Amino acid sequence: MAYQLYRNTTLGNSLQESLDELIQTQQITPQLALQVLLQFDKAINTALANRVRNRVNFKVRTAFTSLVENELKS
Repeated sequence: MAYQLYRNTTLGNSLQESLDELIQTQQITPQLALQVLLQFDKAINTALANRVRNRVNFKVRTAFTSLVENELKS
């Protein structure tokens, strides 16, 4: 499932460890832990889709283009 991709991040792993600890100490049920993970999946995907606006731009100089073309023609 694509939603579960972010469970392997530091935040996702920490959440899973905390939920496992709560299950072990019987403070929450496994079903509740699963609901929390499903909500995390939806929330992280929504947040990244709506809030992240980073772009990457590349500028390349073509100084070597003519050198390569000359070598290929030889």
